[in-house]
Amino acid sequence: MKKILLLLTALVSFGLANSVLGSEGHEKAFFGEFHVDKAHVQLTLHPESYTEGKAPEVVISLTDLATKNPILDAEVYILIEKAGQNSAHEGHTPSSISNSTSAQGEGLDFGDVVPMEMPSSVDLSAYKRLVPQQKAGNYSALYHLHEEGEYIYTLAIRSFGEGQFEKPLLVGGKITYVRASQIPFYRMLFVIGIIFLSGIFGVWILSQRKSASIARGQKLNILDIPWIKRFMKSAWFQPVFQIPAFIFFTIIIFAGLFDVQQGDRNIATLLMWTIWWAAIIFTFVFVGRVWCMMCPFGAVQDWIGRFARLNRSFPKPLRNIWLSSFLFFGLTLWDSYSGIVNKPALTAFLLLGFFAAAVGMAFVFKGRSFCRYVCPIGGLIGIYSMFSPVELRNRCIETCRGHRVKECMKGNAPGRPCPMFETPMTLDRNNYCNFCSECVKSCSQDNIVIRFRSFAKDLWGSARGYMDEAYLALVILGVSIVVTGEMVEPSHRWMDAIGKALPLSLLGITDHAGAEKAIVPIVMTIGSLVVPALLLLAASGIVRKSTGSASPLGLKATFIQFAYMFIPVGLAMHLAHNISHLFKEGPGIIPAIQRVLITYTGLEMAEPDWNVVPLMGNESIFWLQMAILMILNIFSLYAGYRIAVRHYGDKALRAFIPMAVLAVFFMMVNAFILGQPMTLRHTH
Repeated sequence: MKKILLLLTALVSFGLANSVLGSEGHEKAFFGEFHVDKAHVQLTLHPESYTEGKAPEVVISLTDLATKNPILDAEVYILIEKAGQNSAHEGHTPSSISNSTSAQGEGLDFGDVVPMEMPSSVDLSAYKRLVPQQKAGNYSALYHLHEEGEYIYTLAIRSFGEGQFEKPLLVGGKITYVRASQIPFYRMLFVIGIIFLSGIFGVWILSQRKSASIARGQKLNILDIPWIKRFMKSAWFQPVFQIPAFIFFTIIIFAGLFDVQQGDRNIATLLMWTIWWAAIIFTFVFVGRVWCMMCPFGAVQDWIGRFARLNRSFPKPLRNIWLSSFLFFGLTLWDSYSGIVNKPALTAFLLLGFFAAAVGMAFVFKGRSFCRYVCPIGGLIGIYSMFSPVELRNRCIETCRGHRVKECMKGNAPGRPCPMFETPMTLDRNNYCNFCSECVKSCSQDNIVIRFRSFAKDLWGSARGYMDEAYLALVILGVSIVVTGEMVEPSHRWMDAIGKALPLSLLGITDHAGAEKAIVPIVMTIGSLVVPALLLLAASGIVRKSTGSASPLGLKATFIQFAYMFIPVGLAMHLAHNISHLFKEGPGIIPAIQRVLITYTGLEMAEPDWNVVPLMGNESIFWLQMAILMILNIFSLYAGYRIAVRHYGDKALRAFIPMAVLAVFFMMVNAFILGQPMTLRHTH
């Protein structure tokens, strides 16, 4: 496991370095890209951003459309003028594209190309000729642009190689020439800060181990650090997190209901789906279910329960996560249809619905019944928390057995009973512990520890497995694949192919829009609820056959036990998918907050700039996603092997291989989908 952690550190460092060093430089920003006659033309500026006092070099690249070879001996001139001034464009109306002059907006990053009619004569005295560069097919000229802003460029083409034109061909377009974004600099400072703080944290951990006289190999109990223990035992431990979270969600609801109803302009959708939902997954990975401790839906249950409650037990048949699992699937399917992430008001009503359900259940049932059994993301959080390297456990099981009064279960003056209905004495997994600290306060024997351990240990170390958790692990895997597949650009082609294979005409569905609406629930349901479970069932059957009639586990038990090794596979896709949204769309929150402050406070601020620069370019994001997939693939296979060894002994390899093949197959599907161009969340 130490080797895995070293690999994790190396790959994360690679990802951070890739971000800091700006691999986005491989993604050339073309100011103009179009076809003229038989040539493909790309126009760029060097540097690509405005620098005061520096004349940029205009470079065009000419390639033959038929042969893809560079075009030599071209005679090309360029004129660049400030937009809004008298320019060569005046009197030239856009014309239709003819055989002799074709202009296409293919691959444009900065406005469409403007094809123009040929004037009777062209005065090229104001133009600069582009001279050949050392690289074949490239032509350049220095052109001083006195200030940043919008410019109009006009290319006058006299010849391509041996082809001469009777009149120069004129093709024009727009250039938005602005200063370079400061985001790469701030990003570098952020990464340096993270490295610095991680170093400080490491030194602090080592100092605490030394002061606590921890023996070699013994795990540090963070409750042995006096100030942390005092803080977790104080009455303010939960409220100091819950109150800001409650205010945060209140702002989202207010903005969703009363602010502009535009997904990429409203802070409700940006905060909820681009920032919070993408970032919260990392808390599950690193600190388990700690979000549930501060969650406002859980907080209102705590607050109401202290004053008025019928204190009934939740119905026994529903004391599992089946209901939570199907509500999670239903919410995901609803988003595919309605686009909740793009609709501020719908986002607000969804949160109000959660509050209403939590409050209603708080009046009737014990503890946090809503969080444990109903919350649509509660089951998902519990499953992902099994990966976390932080655990709350008993210090000594014999101390618990010898103590008759179980305050951690019943509560006392210092602390209340566990709101998640867990028994710390027998706790061996992270699924339902939210680190609320009630057992820390109430345990008179000081027998609770919070410590670090190996990542993903719960996947193979728990005493039992459960069908509801096993099935949810596969549903999450299926949902993450299907939802990510919907957001990549080839998804429409895939949906069309599926539509042709289905007999939709027999149902009276003939138009394309109706077919897409019918296909979405079919693909989502089969891809999430059926296919992953069937594949694992088939793999379980192969394991049973390969291990012989004396196999220690039946088909059902094999299915349940090995399902946990697929949690890192679904988690990998979930993390990789949301990293793309967070880094690409996350900076959009800055102009959105500016707009809100200007609108509602009257502060005099600069107008919001909605041309947001991503925190990381496509290439950096891709390799970071691949690093996540590779790391979690190792965890998946390691967990599967430990499960096999635990239950199959000397037949472990026979049991492991079919499951490893299936896990690798799913991870390859993840990699293939992530390799496709992804659409933005608020535009798809």
